[in-house]
Amino acid sequence: MSDRFLFDSNVILDYLLQRSFPDSIKLYGQCLENGISILVSAAQLHTIEYVFLKQVKQDAPTQIGTAKLAFQAFLNEVSIVKTPVLIEKNHPLALRDMEDYLIEISAEAADVTIVTRDAGFVRLSKRCILTEQALAMLDEKRSLQASAKVAFLDLKAPHIEMRAELEAAFDRTLNSGWYILGNEVKQFEHEFANYCEAKFCVGVGNGLEALHLILRAYGIGEGDEVIVPSNTYIATWLAASHAGATPIPVEPDERTYNIDPALIEAAITPRTKAIIAVHLYGQPADMDAINAIAKTHNLKVIEDAAQAHGARYKGIRVGTLGDAAGFSFYPGKNLGALGDGGAVTTNDPVLADKVRVLSNYGSRVKYYNEVKGYNSRLDELQAAFLREKIKKLDEWNGRRKAVAAEYLKLLADADIVLPFVPEWADPIWHLFIVRNAERDQLQKKLSDAGIGTMIHYPVPPHLQQAYSEAGYTKGQFPIAERLANQVLSLPMGPQLSVKQVGGVCEIFTKAV
Repeated sequence: MSDRFLFDSNVILDYLLQRSFPDSIKLYGQCLENGISILVSAAQLHTIEYVFLKQVKQDAPTQIGTAKLAFQAFLNEVSIVKTPVLIEKNHPLALRDMEDYLIEISAEAADVTIVTRDAGFVRLSKRCILTEQALAMLDEKRSLQASAKVAFLDLKAPHIEMRAELEAAFDRTLNSGWYILGNEVKQFEHEFANYCEAKFCVGVGNGLEALHLILRAYGIGEGDEVIVPSNTYIATWLAASHAGATPIPVEPDERTYNIDPALIEAAITPRTKAIIAVHLYGQPADMDAINAIAKTHNLKVIEDAAQAHGARYKGIRVGTLGDAAGFSFYPGKNLGALGDGGAVTTNDPVLADKVRVLSNYGSRVKYYNEVKGYNSRLDELQAAFLREKIKKLDEWNGRRKAVAAEYLKLLADADIVLPFVPEWADPIWHLFIVRNAERDQLQKKLSDAGIGTMIHYPVPPHLQQAYSEAGYTKGQFPIAERLANQVLSLPMGPQLSVKQVGGVCEIFTKAV
């Protein structure tokens, strides 16, 4: 059930005027007590205010000033949903009651249930229920919460939290008349560069293309080798392959899951041109050690920061810890768009310029192409959404840290390997990973109890069919393979409550 209801005017007026409809008053109060958002269509406000003040003026004229304050308090308690621009004038609801129809289409836009006392409204509406049904739904919700069912990831909740800001961003972009490489992208690039404490940011199509374009801009391609972690999502390897280079895997530090600097030098050959360091699960890699090796061998260092928006290494944000960094704004990321998106950050003006040209067909000026480029541009609308969401990023990362702290406390004695955080790392907990030798059985037990989990990642890149031509065999990278067989991601996100974490941990400790 959604944590939101859109109340019909009659239910709101029952509450404001304390009329003899106890279900309306009880429902309104329970929503306020339990954090259930009360929504009102903008189309209702005039009617509610007019009827409320008229009734108070008639019954108690000396209380009109108090009533106006009460109406203002009501506005502070509810969220107002705008009415969609286009309406269907011959819709059955519109023919019966235009205000009901406007409430209906507002509820459709917000994807919420309408609560009313009007049985006729219920008969004609796709999403309308009576007050007594809403009260029953609240009881059912409490029962479900008591059973501790928790999804692995809730992508809807953060966007509902920011609905007003995201709708404003959409309207701003729609009204601008400019939908590719416009002001929203330009402003986001500036804002994200500042956030990452970098001099330059270039928006691109996605995280894979961010890494690929960095390699291309550095002239890395056919005949070259790029050092990559053996334990990572395949996109890190694909970036090197798409550039024409060969990815050379290096095993991770089994405590941090990130590439082990102590093993890098053994993988360097005369053809090695770069190291891609992944900040896996939101925890930064050991960049000082990696940079020292790169400097000795004259290699470029590229951060794969797809999961690490806002993480810090020795107090410095990821994104400027190497020569350049690639970010993803896939919806599930800590800073996620409502579609695909990516960015390159760097302090290198030449690199930034080359990435910008390569990402736009190899062109600085329309129809004049300097090189054979690509079409990889951050969408104007996604940039507008990201501009709003970046304002919440530190707050949401803080919530993730609180969730991780609760997990670490409550699972300290469980028969699992918990995440290890070096003293120089400030992770942002994109994922919360635990390890257990009986991972698959554990996952099934949790699933049966209503706890959502995921495996990141069940098959390491060297064993994927996509890299079969490289001739890697099982057992060649044992740490990556062991992790692939043991890691399990627990529910994580900024909307996860401490109470939910407690429920997950209670079930988890019984399952291991």
